[in-house]
Amino acid sequence: MKFRSKQFWVAVLVLCAVVCLIAALALLLPRGGQPVQPAPTPSPTAVPLPEPVPEGTPEPEPTASAIPEEVDGLPVGKWVITAERKAYVEDSLTLYLPAIQITRAVHDGTDAATLNRGVGLYEYAQLPGEGNRNVSLAGHRNGLDKNGNITDHAPFYYVDQLGEGDYLYLYDSQHVYRYLYDDTWVVEPDDWGPIATTGYSCITITSCTPIGISDHRIVVRGVLDEIFDYTRDFDFIAHVSEEETLS
Repeated sequence: MKFRSKQFWVAVLVLCAVVCLIAALALLLPRGGQPVQPAPTPSPTAVPLPEPVPEGTPEPEPTASAIPEEVDGLPVGKWVITAERKAYVEDSLTLYLPAIQITRAVHDGTDAATLNRGVGLYEYAQLPGEGNRNVSLAGHRNGLDKNGNITDHAPFYYVDQLGEGDYLYLYDSQHVYRYLYDDTWVVEPDDWGPIATTGYSCITITSCTPIGISDHRIVVRGVLDEIFDYTRDFDFIAHVSEEETLS
């Protein structure tokens, strides 16, 4: 009896263990019979970095030299050959500088042979008048005698003496163009800037300097003051002070 009783209780304990195991498995199984996977721990949502916005390549701003300003149909600060200049008639203009007592016909061109005859008109010059006109002229600064000595027998020997208040004239058979002295300066011999267009009406005289050495160029400029009708008895006053006296 004792042996059977012991077997009975062992069987009961085994049965209870099996029931507990079945109950535990039932909790782990969903209704579909698949094992329940533990829910993954949610990872923090990554905030996307903003995409870099490509900057457009800026267009270079145009400069004064890239797009020349124009006045009266001619670019400013450039060298141009106009149809009017091509049609220039030799010696039709006369240069008169009363302050230094110089009167010279204006020849066509600035080559050596022409300048040996006097004052020449640059190929890139404009003719006198209103507007964007630079009447650029060239001439020798000094002469030489038969012994090689320097003389003042040249158009522009005394051009450095022109100064404030002096008038410079160009005239033809119809008009007198009066210019008022503006400035004098010296440039390198290969500096063509003074004869470029200026955007206003002026006269520019160029010659060699210093006298007898000629390794630079002297530049004298006058700005258009007034245009008159030409008459044989026109009063070419030398200085603004004379005009003030007459008035």
